[in-house]
Amino acid sequence: MKKPALRWLSEIQAFTTSKIVLLTLAVLFICASKVNASELKVMVNESVIVAELNRSELRQIFTGQRQYWDNGTKITVFVLQDSDELHRQFCREILQMFPYQLSRLWDQMTYSGQGITPIRVTSYQALVDALENTAGSIGYVEQTDIVKLRRVEVDLE
Repeated sequence: MKKPALRWLSEIQAFTTSKIVLLTLAVLFICASKVNASELKVMVNESVIVAELNRSELRQIFTGQRQYWDNGTKITVFVLQDSDELHRQFCREILQMFPYQLSRLWDQMTYSGQGITPIRVTSYQALVDALENTAGSIGYVEQTDIVKLRRVEVDLE
């Protein structure tokens, strides 16, 4: 027979065990959704003649430090909103920075008069359409079977 003073201890242990199970399930769910993150691809308009970029070059392009392609064409950067999961994945996995850090750099660049920020679009389809219809554009997508876009290999080392 359990003493009344210790009965609450067994109830707390049962409650804690259920919390651990829920936490484990949440972690597994998050990890499972990260598998799809590997589908993230950097794409350019078909007018851009670039086959490969490294992380440093991508950072220069997406932070506005590099504004022209090697052939002199103006680079137009398209991104999704900061709250979009695809944008967050791109920032974390490819650029290795947080979306708010990228936004701060864009704000600093704009307010100092050194350049303009990338064009933010409101939906994935708007991003694809903008990339397809703008010469010299660069962005990121989940699929690579888009006719008017060229995939850029990214060297992450």
